[in-house]
Amino acid sequence: MFETIKETVTDVKRLVRSCRKLGVNVKQLQESLPAVSKFQTEVQAAIAKWQFKDQPRLDKIREITDRLSKKNKA
Repeated sequence: MFETIKETVTDVKRLVRSCRKLGVNVKQLQESLPAVSKFQTEVQAAIAKWQFKDQPRLDKIREITDRLSKKNKA
């Protein structure tokens, strides 16, 4: 009986320790959220730029160059 109580107390202490560590980890995650969000925004902007979303459309550029080349031939 005593061993069971002792094991239960040990388990409860371990659980309390784990909950405290979890609380600290959650706090650290919440504190780092603004930096992560800013980084995410920067990465998305870089991806958009890489995919030419913030630049003139390539089909418009081709259309203009085709038009200019036709004028030069005529």
